[in-house]
Amino acid sequence: MKNPFKEEKGGGAPDLLLVQACLEGNADALEKLVLRHQAWIYNIAFKMVMDHEDAKDITQEILIRMLTHLGGYDPSKAAFRTWLYRIVVNHVLNMKKKKFEVRIHDFDTYVALIEKMPDDRTHSHPETALLAEEVKTGCMMGMILCLRRPERMAFLLGGVFGVRDRLGAELMDISPEAFRKKLSRARQRVGHYMQGICGHVDASNPCRCTHKVRPFADMGMLDANHLRFHRPEAVRVRAVMGERIMRFEKSYYDPFLARFREQPFYDSPDMAEWLNGILKKDDFKNLFHLN
Repeated sequence: MKNPFKEEKGGGAPDLLLVQACLEGNADALEKLVLRHQAWIYNIAFKMVMDHEDAKDITQEILIRMLTHLGGYDPSKAAFRTWLYRIVVNHVLNMKKKKFEVRIHDFDTYVALIEKMPDDRTHSHPETALLAEEVKTGCMMGMILCLRRPERMAFLLGGVFGVRDRLGAELMDISPEAFRKKLSRARQRVGHYMQGICGHVDASNPCRCTHKVRPFADMGMLDANHLRFHRPEAVRVRAVMGERIMRFEKSYYDPFLARFREQPFYDSPDMAEWLNGILKKDDFKNLFHLN
């Protein structure tokens, strides 16, 4: 799978060829361009809002913006990946708050709720390990959700997906120094709160995901047949990042951030059928001169 955030040789030629073909009325090229980027857009959206339906809607909104503004893309001003992911970042930072962002937005409140939830160390079930992974992945996502959007975006781009400060700054339309500060502040805040409670970060901490399975299940928040966060069969984020060299690679936080890179990289809903429906509309046909 292509990582759009890796340093590109040849100025992102595959994207440029697809863009040119799109503007010449090639519907297949439009589909290929969407399929090339949909998974990364979807994963940014999902990890920002923690809900698959919301992430699907956000991905479609972003792809529509990409398609409708494609004629205005100027390759002399920016690589296509920079142009596209600026759209992604701008859209996500400025959209209306989604449901989990309303529910989870403060570290102190979120950690207090976890601490108040009773432990059950007697629970034994064949699916306990699976459900414990669901708890762990969901809880870590909840920690990120407590960050303000700009810091959350910097954490995802720089801390999880390994985007370098120069590119991260371009995508967020800030200086590299400001990007580094946002990333550092986000790492410190998430790390501070997880260091104080999470047994995965510090073995001396009391909180264990296996001890929270029954309480979550009793509240109707866990179902082994309908996992929301854990994907046993999915590739991990670290696997799709590819080989990279990152300024913060040897920092204190790397072992901590590695836990977030062990989370699933989610398959995007197939946008091909959705795209085909979009392209049947007259305004899109006229936009791309499709027959």
